Amino acid sequence: MNKPKTVLLLNGSPKCERSNSRQIGKFLVDKLQEKGLTSEEAFAARLIKTPEGCEQLLKSVDQADIIVLATPLYVDSIPSFTIKALETINDHRKTVHRTGTQLLVGVMNSGFPEKEHMDIALKILQNFAKESGLQWAGAVSVGMGGALNGKPLKEGKGMTANLTRGLSLASVALVEGEAIPSGVEDLTSKPFMPIFLTKIGLRLLGKRMWNGQAKDNCAKREMYATPYKTPE
Repeated sequence: MNKPKTVLLLNGSPKCERSNSRQIGKFLVDKLQEKGLTSEEAFAARLIKTPEGCEQLLKSVDQADIIVLATPLYVDSIPSFTIKALETINDHRKTVHRTGTQLLVGVMNSGFPEKEHMDIALKILQNFAKESGLQWAGAVSVGMGGALNGKPLKEGKGMTANLTRGLSLASVALVEGEAIPSGVEDLTSKPFMPIFLTKIGLRLLGKRMWNGQAKDNCAKREMYATPYKTPE
């Protein structure tokens, strides 16, 4: 294919500008912009709500050589409004003819540290690419995305050093119209810290979070209810 000239960051998170998904996707898109590509950003949660928004979304997709879909993981899948946006795009693409190749890159983050939690959702995106006539160009899988706390990534700094290095390498391939190499995907999916430390932290913080939410919702007594337990 000819070298890409335009890139669209399609944000699939309901938090929009405040999302961790955006910070990861934006780092990649900024790298592509540094290499001469023209960039645009679209928020699925907003645009899919109105006919005017849908029209704007479809126009942005039609004009992009690279589409970077940045989304969180919601129970092995992607947010419902993002699925609706993808369905709208797919229906539209069946009615139009676009010359040239368009690349789709999946950027996904999960609250769990292991990248395997995102496998099913990424296969959904691959199927979408195939059905919509897009060329799948690889994925960036980020575990423990919540640790980013919605803040911009800093290149080569701290726990995100592998992620930012991988995103930079991914941009080198994408700017040539090539898919992200598997080695780069492995680099971006490396945990921010050793798994055993992450699990200890999740156990401690998770317990505090659930207890706090139960207290706020006056459900502390019901935390250990077993309504379906068979009487002995």
